[in-house]
Amino acid sequence: MGMMTKMRDNAHVFIIAFVVVFVAFWVVSDVDLGSIMQGSVNEIGNVGGKSITYQDFNAVVDRMAEQKRQENNGKDLTENDFMQLREQVWNDFVTQSIVENAIEEFGITVSDQEITDWVYDFNNPPEQLAQYFMDSVGRFNVETYRQFLSNPGEENMDALIALEGQLKSELLRSKLTNILTSSVVISEEAVRSKFVENNIDFTVSYVFFDPRVLAAADTAAPSEEEYAAFYEKNKDRYKIEDMRKIKYVVFPDEPSASDTAAIVNELNTVRDLADGDTDFLELVSTNSEQQYDSTQWFSRDQVSEAVSEQVFNQPVGTIVGPVANEIGLSLYKVIDAREGENTLYSAAHILLRIDGGQDDAAQLAKANEVLAKAKAGQDFTKLAAEFSEEPGAAERGGALPWFGKGRMVKEFEDAVVKARPGQIVGPVKTQFGYHVIKVTGSSRRELKLAEVRMSIRAGSRTRDEIFERARNFAYFATENGFELEAERNGFEVMESPEFAKQTGSYVPGIGTNPALMKFAFEFGVGEISEVHRSTNGYVVCMISDKRDAGYRPLDEVKEQIGPQVVYERQMKKTMEYAKKNAGGKNLQQIVQSNPSLSISTTPPFKLQQGIPNIGPDQAFVGRIIGMDAGKTSDPFRGLRGVYVVRLDDKTAFDETAYKVKRDELRQQELSKLQNEFVQSWIEQKRGEIDIVDNRDKFFR
Repeated sequence: MGMMTKMRDNAHVFIIAFVVVFVAFWVVSDVDLGSIMQGSVNEIGNVGGKSITYQDFNAVVDRMAEQKRQENNGKDLTENDFMQLREQVWNDFVTQSIVENAIEEFGITVSDQEITDWVYDFNNPPEQLAQYFMDSVGRFNVETYRQFLSNPGEENMDALIALEGQLKSELLRSKLTNILTSSVVISEEAVRSKFVENNIDFTVSYVFFDPRVLAAADTAAPSEEEYAAFYEKNKDRYKIEDMRKIKYVVFPDEPSASDTAAIVNELNTVRDLADGDTDFLELVSTNSEQQYDSTQWFSRDQVSEAVSEQVFNQPVGTIVGPVANEIGLSLYKVIDAREGENTLYSAAHILLRIDGGQDDAAQLAKANEVLAKAKAGQDFTKLAAEFSEEPGAAERGGALPWFGKGRMVKEFEDAVVKARPGQIVGPVKTQFGYHVIKVTGSSRRELKLAEVRMSIRAGSRTRDEIFERARNFAYFATENGFELEAERNGFEVMESPEFAKQTGSYVPGIGTNPALMKFAFEFGVGEISEVHRSTNGYVVCMISDKRDAGYRPLDEVKEQIGPQVVYERQMKKTMEYAKKNAGGKNLQQIVQSNPSLSISTTPPFKLQQGIPNIGPDQAFVGRIIGMDAGKTSDPFRGLRGVYVVRLDDKTAFDETAYKVKRDELRQQELSKLQNEFVQSWIEQKRGEIDIVDNRDKFFR
C-alpha cells in the first residue's frame, strides 16, 4: 500500500528518457498539447501550432514548485525561484512539442501488448516499478513482484493507470531515439582507443622548448600586417550573432519597515506560545525555516556576533530574541550547555601599520602614545576609531570576532593568551605593524541551540509599491529621456555588456528573463521597456546599442589579438630552433647543446588522467600513442610549447581484458555519441519550430 501511495504521489511528474541517451527533462504529463483549444486570450504561448493555456502552464509550475518546497524542507520559494521554474517549464513544453511532432511524423506507436510484455519481463522490468521491490541489500525481489502483479489490489489501480501512461511515453521516445540515432555508429578502432586511454600505462621522457624562454626577447608589438594576417586566419573566433546592450535601473524589492514589524510580531507570538505550555521544538518544527539538529553544538566562533553577545551568556532554558541574522530575525532557546575542549578568545586592537613602508620608529612611538591613553582609561572604541589604520576599525571599534589558537599570527595570539580579560597590552609587533590590544574575554562554552528562523522579505504590498515606483519611472523616462529622468530621481543607471539571444533567456546583470530578452531583440535603440522582474526586484531598461550578426572588427579585437600574435611569433622561432638543434639527436644530446633545456621523466600514467605536469595536451597524446617503446619523436608543437618526447615504456595491450570490456566500452561511447546527436537534433528543431511566447503578458 505504501509503495503505491508513493507512485500516486509521483504520478503527475515523470522523466522523458531517451533510454541509452542521457537527455532528460520534466514532462507535463497531465497536459495533452494536441487537445488544448486553438488560441484564446488565455493563451500563454503556442508551440508548433499547439496552444498552451495559462491554467495548464501554471498547473505544471505549481506542481514543480511544491516539489521544490518539499526538497527544501517546506521553505517558501522566492519570486526569482518562480522565474527560473517558469523558464524551465516553458523549455519543457517546447521540447515536448518537438518530440510529439516527431513521433507523429514518423508514425511511431506503442501497443498495449508491448507495455504488458515490458511489465511482465521479470528479468528487466520497468525501473519505475522495480524500485519498489528491492530488498535490504538492493536486489530485485522477483517473487514479491510476481505476487503484486497477480493481485495489485483495487486501491492501486489509479497509480497503475498513471504508470501505464508513463511507460507508453517512454517506449515512444525509445523508438524515436532508435530512429534518430540509427546512423550513429562507433568504430572498433575508437573502442580500442578508449581501452588504451583507460588501461595502458605510459612512461615518457621529454625535452620542453619553452617559447617564453627561447624566444623571450621577441616581444615587439605586432605590425599591422601581422594583426591582419592573424585576424583573417582566425576570423571565426570573432564571429558574433545579433547583439544587444541595454541600460537599466533596478528597483530592489527590499523589505519595508512594516515587513520587518510583521516578522517581529510573528516571532513575539511564537515567544508567547513558548512562554506558555507549547514546546519550543514543536514551534521550531512548524515555524522555522531551519530545522533543529539535536546533535549540533555551537561555539562562539561558529555563530554571528549578535548570537554570541546576546545568547551565549544565558542559562539553559532561556529564550532570547528576536536576534538579527543575515536575512531576517531569529528566536533562540538554549537547550543545553557544556565546556568544550578548546578555549576561544575575544579581543579588540588598534593597529599602526608598517607593512606599507611606514617609518617603524614613528609608528612604534605612536603605538606607545595610544597605549598610554588606553591604560589611562580613555574609551578604547573611540581610540580605535581615531588611531587604528586597519580597514573597518572605526565601525567595529577595533573589535575582532572570537578566535581560537592558530587563527591569528603567533605574536598576536601569544599576547592575548598570556593576558587576562580586561587587560590592555602592547605594543605587540607583527608582520602587519604594532598592535595595542585589549583582551575582552575567553570562553570554552558550547551551546546546543534551537532556532526559529524567519526571513524578512518584501511583502505583497511592498512589492506593489516598488512596482508602481518603477512603472512611474518608465512612464516619465519615455516622456523626458531615460538617463535624464534617472538623474532627476537619483537612480543609478547601469549598462549590460553585449549579449546574444539565448535559449535560456539570460540577460547579463538582470538574470533569466524571457520577456526582457524578447523586448531587446524586437525593438530598436532608444526604446524603453515596461517594468520587468530581475533577480532582486524590478527593472526598467532602455536598448542602448545593437549590432547585427557578423564579425567583430579588427580594431575592436586588436588588444586581445596582440599577445597571441607575439606568442605565435615566439612559437614559430622556438619550433625553428628545435628543428635545427634537436633533429636526429637523442634527449641527452639535445640538452647538452643548451643549459636552459632539461629532461623530464614522468611516472607511469594513463592517458585519461592527463600527462603529469603537462595536462590534457592532445598533440602530446596523439604523438606518444602511436610510438614504440624506446623511440624518440621529432619536434612537435603542444599547447604550451615545443616538445621532443621519448616513449620509455608502455604496458602491453591485453587482448583478453579488451574482449571482456569491449561491449561495455562500446555501449558507453555509443551512448555518449547518441546523447550528443539527440541534443543537437533538439536544438536544431527548436530553431525550426514556430513558437509564440506570450509569457510577458501574464507574468510581470
